[in-house]
Amino acid sequence: MRVPREGWIAVPDGTRSVSARRRPSDFDVAQMLAAEPPPLWPEPAPAVRPRIALVGRLPGVRRRRQLTRAYDISAFGAEEATELADAGFEVVLLDAALGTRGLNGVLAPLAERNEGARPAVLLVMRDGTRPRIRPAYQAAGLGERQLLARVQSAVRVRGWMTELSRKNAELQGLYGRLEILASRMAEELRLASNVQRSLLPPPLQHARLDVAREFIPFREIGGDLYDFVPLGPHKMAFAIGDVMGKGVPAALLAANLKASIRAQVEAENICPSALVAKVNRMFWDVVPNGLFASLFFGVFDLEASELAFVNAGHHYPFLVTAEGEVRDLVRGGTVLGLVEDSTYEQGAMPFHADDLFVFYSDGITDRANPQGELFGVERLKEAATRAGTDATARITLYSLLGEVQGWSAGAPAEDDMTLVVARAR
Repeated sequence: MRVPREGWIAVPDGTRSVSARRRPSDFDVAQMLAAEPPPLWPEPAPAVRPRIALVGRLPGVRRRRQLTRAYDISAFGAEEATELADAGFEVVLLDAALGTRGLNGVLAPLAERNEGARPAVLLVMRDGTRPRIRPAYQAAGLGERQLLARVQSAVRVRGWMTELSRKNAELQGLYGRLEILASRMAEELRLASNVQRSLLPPPLQHARLDVAREFIPFREIGGDLYDFVPLGPHKMAFAIGDVMGKGVPAALLAANLKASIRAQVEAENICPSALVAKVNRMFWDVVPNGLFASLFFGVFDLEASELAFVNAGHHYPFLVTAEGEVRDLVRGGTVLGLVEDSTYEQGAMPFHADDLFVFYSDGITDRANPQGELFGVERLKEAATRAGTDATARITLYSLLGEVQGWSAGAPAEDDMTLVVARAR
């Protein structure tokens, strides 16, 4: 390939590379612009005429009228090159005759600028000379005919990069604000989780009933609930429920439901079926359409060794007798919040010393393994039967949770998990 007598080599700004090769000065600028490919996105309209800096002698460039008509031209000597970095030029035409040291001295301050504020650089070379400059700047030869087109392209790219830099700065600001909001929300959820846990009943101490319980929300807070309310020396009210949904909305409804239950627990002579019917009407008044909650409510009569209960659509708790027989606690009615005037059937379950009650939410039985198979209530019953009669309620509780965790084999939980076990003494 024949080497041109004089040409311009483009030095990119980061990854951009533009250049031109010289031809006779009477080239057709309009034809050249018409042949240029269309921009990828609309050209930003500059507020003032673009500014071009000439560094070095560049006698053949300074006389180009097309440049002086379209752009504001400023000339600099090599010793003044450090001023370019902060002067706000769109394009710098750099004379290769400055030599390697001079070129690197001009380019080094420009390289330190961010991409949006850095000008495009065109390196003007003669007779195929190629100075050694920093690897970040690569040269590629083109003809003089495209000089003006390349300058205009460089100005466009410079405008686009400035706009992208401005947009990036705006996005960074938005990201910063989002991080602040996310941090604030995480802190509020942490406080809400602490409040929810503080509302859980304290450890229960009773000579006839050994109780252990665990609540593991799927998120910071959850929609499961359980509660114990002493009713004199020989009776104990108990409730466990699960509000539809997860997170903050479910937690708010669970707190409302728990408060409604507490408001109805006033004396020893409680009728579970009447209480659940009243709670259902109260919950129906506040719950949004389409939402509901399951509830199991019972009253332990520890003197008569009997549990009176109502199951309002909750997963069936069960009793494991000392002989290993399993009995489900089924009687009740529909879930809360579905029908305003629901009625509920009351059941009764006698128990004896060493019998074990197991109450749970569906997060326990719906825990899946990596293959998607659910743990299920039958495995929970088998695990409770294997616990034996000598184990305390706490040991039995963590034995059952261990079975569930082992079944999941590391697969994450997908719902709140609540487990309560009570062993009669």
